[in-house]
Amino acid sequence: MSDLVLDPRITPARGDLAARSLEGKVAAEKFCSGNDYQLVHGLTNLHNRPDIKSNTNTQLLYGEHFTVYEILDGWAWGQASRDKYVGYCRVDALSPDIFPTTHHVTSLCTYIFPEPDPKSPPIGKIFMMSDVSVINDVPKNGFVQLVDNNWIYATHISNISGTDPVSEALKFLYSPYLWGGKSSMGIDCSGLIQLALSAAGISAPRDSDLQAEMIGTLLSDDDIPQNGDIAFFPGHVGFMLDDMHLLHANAHHMRVSIDPLRDVIDIISFQTDEPPLRFIKRLEV
Repeated sequence: MSDLVLDPRITPARGDLAARSLEGKVAAEKFCSGNDYQLVHGLTNLHNRPDIKSNTNTQLLYGEHFTVYEILDGWAWGQASRDKYVGYCRVDALSPDIFPTTHHVTSLCTYIFPEPDPKSPPIGKIFMMSDVSVINDVPKNGFVQLVDNNWIYATHISNISGTDPVSEALKFLYSPYLWGGKSSMGIDCSGLIQLALSAAGISAPRDSDLQAEMIGTLLSDDDIPQNGDIAFFPGHVGFMLDDMHLLHANAHHMRVSIDPLRDVIDIISFQTDEPPLRFIKRLEV
């Protein structure tokens, strides 16, 4: 089996328990098929251990599916269906009731209301690329009804993908940086790339090293970077806006910013002994 398949970030396997699909491929005391759940909180941390103080690997968005292999002491261990990331989340963020996705959120964030009335107290906030299930797409007072009989503003959701990942990424400009973050409340470099590509209908893995391996075509030294190209650095990634400027979520400014590529290379050169710019890749059209 390849190293990528065995990557613990995306392989639901522990010494005591693993997904049944891995039986005969990994060593574990027990194998199980898992059960499908759906996220019902607006934003949920996925931890590397069942401990609220442990590192946040990534975040799960409202409406995402999550395959659960174990529930213990209020924690669920499993794998996100969208990007295959494995970890622990709180059980109360999940529901066994599965509703089919009809639309996704296109604004940075929006609210769910109990009535089609902006003056009614919202019952929750959800974020860009959250999945929702609309039962009637004819607006009432500008809102459409969800399968749970709540309401969401119609122009904040869509059932079609965007066409420009950079335009989607620019929505997050000045959003705060957060390790493992995947929303306008806080986002990291690879989360920005993943969300922007997802908004344009392009699937991408969660972390920058996997993105570097799995998406795009390598530019040659003679190619001039252009809008939409993706620049990869040691442990970092961002969108080129033109041949000289990078859009990226970064811990230097602690926000999503636009910076000269030369400045980013200089900053990273002080943080690593590796070449500060690994390569630039272009998405296949």
